[in-house]
Amino acid sequence: MEEIRRTLTELKDEYLRLHTRKEDRFWIAKMGLADDPERAQRELGEAEIALNRFLQDPERLSRLRDLEASGAGSDEERKILRGWIAMFAAHGVEDPAARALSARIVEAEAELQVARGKMDLGFVDPESGARVPASSVKLSTMLRTDPDERRRRAAWEGLRSIEPFVLDHGFLDVVRMRNRFARMQGYADYYDYRLRVVERMGKDEVFGRLEDLAARTEAHTRAELEKFEKAHGPGSLEPWNFGFLRMGTVAREIDPYFDFADAIGRWGRSFAALGVKYRGATLTLDLVDRKGKYENGFMHGPGPAFFDDGVWRPARINFTANAIPGQVGSGLRAMQTLFHEGGHAAHFSNILAPAPCFSQEFAPTSVAYAETQSMFMDSLLSDADWRTRYARDAAGRQMPLELIEKAIREEQPLRAWDVRAMLTVPFAERAIYEIPDDELTPERVLREIRAVERRLTGLPAAPRPILAVPHLLAGESSAYYHAYVLAEMAVHQTRAFFLERDGHLVDNPRIGPDLAAHYWAPGNAVPFDDTLRSLTGRPLSADALVAECLLGADEACARARRQVERLASIPPFEGVPALDATIRIVHGRETIATTEGGGFPAAAARFAAWVDGQIRAAS
Repeated sequence: MEEIRRTLTELKDEYLRLHTRKEDRFWIAKMGLADDPERAQRELGEAEIALNRFLQDPERLSRLRDLEASGAGSDEERKILRGWIAMFAAHGVEDPAARALSARIVEAEAELQVARGKMDLGFVDPESGARVPASSVKLSTMLRTDPDERRRRAAWEGLRSIEPFVLDHGFLDVVRMRNRFARMQGYADYYDYRLRVVERMGKDEVFGRLEDLAARTEAHTRAELEKFEKAHGPGSLEPWNFGFLRMGTVAREIDPYFDFADAIGRWGRSFAALGVKYRGATLTLDLVDRKGKYENGFMHGPGPAFFDDGVWRPARINFTANAIPGQVGSGLRAMQTLFHEGGHAAHFSNILAPAPCFSQEFAPTSVAYAETQSMFMDSLLSDADWRTRYARDAAGRQMPLELIEKAIREEQPLRAWDVRAMLTVPFAERAIYEIPDDELTPERVLREIRAVERRLTGLPAAPRPILAVPHLLAGESSAYYHAYVLAEMAVHQTRAFFLERDGHLVDNPRIGPDLAAHYWAPGNAVPFDDTLRSLTGRPLSADALVAECLLGADEACARARRQVERLASIPPFEGVPALDATIRIVHGRETIATTEGGGFPAAAARFAAWVDGQIRAAS
């Protein structure tokens, strides 16, 4: 009894020390907070290697299995022991040469990240011929919203320049090493390794699901693309035109209703109305784009939530967005990221586990399971009833139903295309890892990527170049993107359950408690499918997602009108959002606002004033 108690305490303390050290350095490096970025990246790499050594140690895993076989400990202690065993089994590496290679991979990934961070990214202004620096976030927003085709093409070419850059700066070496590491442990390749370790599924099973989804959406997508090209004329399917023409003028028309200054207030009111609580967590939010900051939203938890010998330890969580205040389309995009990462934070704040091994965001935590929580929350922003209640312009006027329907008529016909565009990333990444080492050249990689893009998008090339997706470069998010597709299936399955039971999602106070009980509380102690069965009564299925993809625009508009009519019977949220969290909003090293001392409304107001000041200063 004493040995198991001592072992569990030592595991907890050492894991938390290494995990928190690595995550704090991750924040410094990714947020561009260090005076010496290269040193910050090296320190992050060193911390990650130290954590990996702890997790990969085969002797530690063997000792834990022997302890389990002894039958020692109470039921609770044995549950905790099994959680640690699952975690070490997901990371364990018996071969010393493979462990050494793992450390070298981390170093190579850090070198690639430093090079990518120094890249002179931007576009060539077609009017002046001058090169204009721009982040990938700004270039992506230009693609969707800039009315000048020449500028959109310049933005797309700027994004695509990331591909040859990373191919020339070490990405292929990283791919070779990742594959070698996986094969040293008996896996077919790195993608196979990641799927079996993280999702506990094989490539055939996962890509069988993805191929089925692609097949069920192919004919509809092809027909809609033909209609689109006929309506918009030659050149409309070019990657720099397609996204803009899809939205027409809608992106600019809805932009005033998603003023980023009110983002914190909307998030707080909407989540509070859903009954979402953060159980005393401390949340640090960095929401605005800047040079040196990682160009993709994320949530990481330096402090996992768990019961420490029966005493609750709230989570400490960081999450980001990349808003560009004042740029058309940036407010909506930043709101989506805020809801998405805020959904992750709600999940990881509510894992009611007796040890941190159950409540951290890495293996054996399923990525598809984790992304379901975040993507469910950001899905609300497209709902007609949510937009009617929460999307307001500067004068407080709600978004008109006519504009909501206009957006639906632009977006819904190609909803299946959106899913297929998401599929391009995992299919392309799988293809990269399946290229034999002696054939792994920039030319072969780009040829494989282009073939996947054409097959799944039906366009000459993807609007978002595959290697511009940052997930592929970083070790923790590589061979990961399939999870977004699986999560999209789960999101629509979950939405369908709530809609059938309750009739609405917006301001539904049953949603937060139900998600907390069925999806969040177990952490990684329960398989992903089991969480879905617990709430919806069914295992993961693509049926609800496919039904949504094939829904006609007229039917979608009729549904929107019913949602808005029902709002009269749904009480709006009143009062102060009580999220049970300490919230700090920062911009790099600057603290913009905090709920400490003044509460949520004061923090939201200070953030709004700061954003308005940023827009004035930039104009």
